[in-house]
Amino acid sequence: MPLTRTRLLRTIRVSGAVLICAVIIGYISWRSLPYAQGPRIDVFEPVDGSAVAGPTIDVVGQAERVVSLTLNGSPISVNEQGSFKETLIVFPGVNTLTLRAADQFGRGTEARLEIFGTTPLPTASTTTGR
Repeated sequence: MPLTRTRLLRTIRVSGAVLICAVIIGYISWRSLPYAQGPRIDVFEPVDGSAVAGPTIDVVGQAERVVSLTLNGSPISVNEQGSFKETLIVFPGVNTLTLRAADQFGRGTEARLEIFGTTPLPTASTTTGR
């Protein structure tokens, strides 16, 4: 079949429509991929397995795609950028920190850290001054 002007224009239109559809589908897939991955928690401080000399420690990190975040069962707040910072009391010995996050679709993730407290708890004689 010879390529006529009408056939050429029809081929260009169909090819253009297919290309536009492919770009739209690709963009939608690229933008929705993070939602398909679910929530994510990154803890910057403390490092898992570290020793803590003080009575308290700041738990600092970043949470992505979360609607709720808890630390050892207590809810903690996350700012608009997803950053969080929470202060915890460190007891002597092994302390387990469990962060749980859930996204808007009910999917969850968990980050678990163990830190070692080296400071002994104050005794009654040191707190009363006797």
